[in-house]
Amino acid sequence: MASYIAIAGILNALKDLLDARMVGGLDTVLDTPSVKLLGTSQLTATPSGNALGVYLHRISVDPFGRNRYLQPTDPNLPHQPELPVNLHLLLIGWSDKATHEGTLLGWGMQQIGSSLDLDISHLGLADSTWGENERVQLQPEEMNTEDLLRIWDGLPRDYMLSAPYLIKTLRLQPDPKIEDGPPVKTIVTPMETR
Repeated sequence: MASYIAIAGILNALKDLLDARMVGGLDTVLDTPSVKLLGTSQLTATPSGNALGVYLHRISVDPFGRNRYLQPTDPNLPHQPELPVNLHLLLIGWSDKATHEGTLLGWGMQQIGSSLDLDISHLGLADSTWGENERVQLQPEEMNTEDLLRIWDGLPRDYMLSAPYLIKTLRLQPDPKIEDGPPVKTIVTPMETR
């Protein structure tokens, strides 16, 4: 079960994995390629160099996992609901040359293939609450051209060559229960004497 820190951890783990795979492969074709995690403010910049951009454009609650409950650690406590979320990404060919955009995006799509699993070996350092048997899967997201263009219409730049991907399903643990203090039995109110 992960905490909210795992969202950034997954993005960094994906970046590190793709960066490692570039060595001895894509770096022989393009000059100093890299992987960039892009935020909305970075999308306003003009691309320079050769990078595969990873942009998280949406986080949604997974409709198929929203009714799962966690076993309580104490039998006297009620079951707690988990929060399953999906991360919606765009892989972007982030370059100032058209041929390099296609090469970068094609390489990224080939590395992910039909699916790519990230587990504790990738995410254990990013979030200490990540369980040994937990994993998320990165897979292509079904999206038509009109929906993809709508995403770009809401972004601060014109369309760039991109492909939608989905990281499915990150199970977030509920907030720890806040313990109340003991019940108030006595209230002492100071009184002024006259």
